[in-house]
Amino acid sequence: MEEQLGREPAAPRGARSADAVRGSALSLLIFGAVCLYFGLAWLIDAPASAGAEAARTWFAVDRVFQWLLRLIGIVFLVAAAYALSGRRTALLLAAIADTAFVLLMVALAVETTLETRADGRWDPFVILFVVLAIIGAASARRTCRDYALCGTSAQPTRSGDA
Repeated sequence: MEEQLGREPAAPRGARSADAVRGSALSLLIFGAVCLYFGLAWLIDAPASAGAEAARTWFAVDRVFQWLLRLIGIVFLVAAAYALSGRRTALLLAAIADTAFVLLMVALAVETTLETRADGRWDPFVILFVVLAIIGAASARRTCRDYALCGTSAQPTRSGDA
């Protein structure tokens, strides 16, 4: 009946699931690029009002954030590469990276607020971190849903398999 209406027959569920996994690769690549950008461009600083000992603590916290951003960025890039294979496991890796990203964005918003408030200032980057956390939370939710919906059928097919 579908062929008579000019439509192609529906693809098997596994093929649709693998296509959905492959479709997530671009967004994972973008998240990875954002994390790597911030991880490489993040400035190590401290409030001007901080003493020498407090400044060392602020510097250490900023270094931790730099490395966490880089690590999460790499995880996103690995998940993007793995998503191109169409395997469901890429969604699990993406969900883990998304969750870590959200937690880190919230931590960055808090740290930036505390740092700038120590000098009586405000940093608009806090807004960016909150928006990225919201986007990341939506992505984590969608990725977890897709992971559950794909079941175990999102495995790539080899050309010789029947």
